[in-house]
Amino acid sequence: MRPHVLKFIPNEDVELFEKIRSSVNLLPDLDLGKDDEDWSIILSCHILSRAVASVFALRCIDGYFYTNAQHSWVLTPNENIIDVYPIAIFGGPILVHGERFSPSSWLYRQDARMKPTFQQFDEPCFIRAVEIVSRELTR
Repeated sequence: MRPHVLKFIPNEDVELFEKIRSSVNLLPDLDLGKDDEDWSIILSCHILSRAVASVFALRCIDGYFYTNAQHSWVLTPNENIIDVYPIAIFGGPILVHGERFSPSSWLYRQDARMKPTFQQFDEPCFIRAVEIVSRELTR
């Protein structure tokens, strides 16, 4: 069965999504180290999105999922959304038709001013975690 949404998403985006999904699903449990307060760093959508964007030469987007959940995802060259670490969903990554009239794209709201609650994007421990995940994605 071919889902109707594939009528609107180019094959190149689907192929890219399949590569990303395969790479993400092959990731082992990783030790991302500790932060400055000696807390273990846990893989987040912010870390994984930046690593995927780096490895696959995509744009990482920061903002909100639905109305208030801080979130990060990547955009395909055709502006479709690849949510590499969906919030409260088992079985990601997922590919979302990114066209502005697509109802599911309304769940994602870009906000470049969004500051994460737990980790700052410029902290050395955050940058190190992105590097660790990026290396693992290329194996």
